Amino acid sequence: MFKKGLSVFALLFVTGFSMFLGGCTSSNIFTYIIDESYDEFIVMGTSADYAPYEWPMNDDGVQTIVGIDIEIGKAIAKELGMNLKVVNKGFDYLLDDLSSGKVDFVIAGMTPTDARALIVDFSNIYYEAHQVVLVQTASVSTFTNIDSLNSASIRIAAQMGAIQQDLAEENFPLSQKVYLQAVPDLILKLTQGLVEAVVLEQPVAEGYVSNVEGLSILDLEIGEPDGGSAVAVEKGNADLLTTINAVLADMISSGELDQIISDMIILNSTTEE
Repeated sequence: MFKKGLSVFALLFVTGFSMFLGGCTSSNIFTYIIDESYDEFIVMGTSADYAPYEWPMNDDGVQTIVGIDIEIGKAIAKELGMNLKVVNKGFDYLLDDLSSGKVDFVIAGMTPTDARALIVDFSNIYYEAHQVVLVQTASVSTFTNIDSLNSASIRIAAQMGAIQQDLAEENFPLSQKVYLQAVPDLILKLTQGLVEAVVLEQPVAEGYVSNVEGLSILDLEIGEPDGGSAVAVEKGNADLLTTINAVLADMISSGELDQIISDMIILNSTTEE
């Protein structure tokens, strides 16, 4: 069902696919039936280009989205007695969709920055990770520290609207910047030599090292640990936020979330479209 050897071009297959899971869906909406007896759906927003948090997968000919965040979304839906719909969009559209009521909550490996907290409310942190720099393996000996990357001749890439964009600006003020919506597009530019480095969260970068030949993570970290990932809800939605925090606390204390994280990191490293 799942085979090793995910290609760069398969990784680009992030949006515009459809699936059948408990009913027909539009091209960017995915339906997960938690229990056939549930009549209602809760809607989650995500950006499925960020393995192991969320990414597209072909499961015996059926397109779906899998990942850490999808499993958390399922647990939240189950606690509420609802089935789950997941809307897949570009990362920098997610909070707008949440604020406008198009989705009920957002899980997308999102860091709760001060700026974001002005427009949405965040749950407690469910996963902490470090930021790293991904380069072509042949360049590892060239880029040995921050200064070696901070040059007008070097092109640094990051996901548009993500915390990595801020980190690129802060750490590499002299470098050229490339910001794109989808992480797989950044990886493609890296493999083609159109950028020298990509700033990514460590588990995401590790997934690409496992799946794409010729990539390596530099032995340096960018900034401080990013504060981790949290679930976003509409500003003032205290009831939903309370439920989400309770679900997260239970998943963390029981060890369920640790197991999900481990399983999804392994799945991402052994997956083929």
